[in-house]
Amino acid sequence: MSNVKDDLVLKVHGGPTVLIVEDEEIIAIELEHKLEKLGYTVLLHVGSVEEAKKAAEELMPDIVLMDISLAGEEDGTDAAQYIFKTFNIPVIFTTAHTDIQTMQKAKLTEPFGYIIKPYSQRDLIVSISLALYRHKVETKLRTIIAIQKIWFKSIPIEDKLEQSLQEILATPRLTFTTNVGRIFLLDDTKKILICYASSGCSGCGCEKVETGKCFCGLAASTQETVFASSRDERHVFVRDSFLHGHYCIPIQTANRLFGVLSLILHEEVRRDPADERILTDYADVIAYIMEESRL
Repeated sequence: MSNVKDDLVLKVHGGPTVLIVEDEEIIAIELEHKLEKLGYTVLLHVGSVEEAKKAAEELMPDIVLMDISLAGEEDGTDAAQYIFKTFNIPVIFTTAHTDIQTMQKAKLTEPFGYIIKPYSQRDLIVSISLALYRHKVETKLRTIIAIQKIWFKSIPIEDKLEQSLQEILATPRLTFTTNVGRIFLLDDTKKILICYASSGCSGCGCEKVETGKCFCGLAASTQETVFASSRDERHVFVRDSFLHGHYCIPIQTANRLFGVLSLILHEEVRRDPADERILTDYADVIAYIMEESRL
């Protein structure tokens, strides 16, 4: 069995990461090999409910493949319910049993899919891909609703932007994981972006950014998303010491540019179209609310 701490480093650079919960060692090893051939990163395989809970907390995998029929007082359905509610990690059940009673019990935990043993590579690809996509969509909708509720509050715009940024940064399973970002609003008369909300960026020297300058200014001037996997010649403000990438997304409607959502990424993170679409949706929601509110 793999060691939790040794496998933790795989989370940063691998593809979708998987925790296997299977109490039959031979089946777990076979499943691990199949997943790795398909390009998934298997962080660990464990065989009990308690091990599954501990591994989920320590490793925070992208998805869990959970055997329903684990030995003990608690089974796979209990573990799945705990892991999803506590850590917001999607769970797919693996089972050799297709009887109605087993499926009814599993159904109550609202799993993200089922795979019937023996599983083929096609079953694994389809089930995991759909589960991860569904989880991203559901998470995005919850975040959008949370942002909308923030903007109905009778609080200053700075607080609305600050709380909205925190909701965005807290979105799980996206490529940015530094919890660092800013929201700039545009002073159209001076052609300057002014920082109204920030997280983890104090002292980096970019409280105000001219349009057309640096990544955020380029996003404002072109009104297109600017992505960078690392700092390059476009990055003017370099007071921050750690190497990183950027997503800079215009906050705009068809009629007006309001500002830029800027998020810091781990260096060399690849551009992800699905994540970019989610971030654009967040920026669009803020823009449309601001337009409707005549801000």
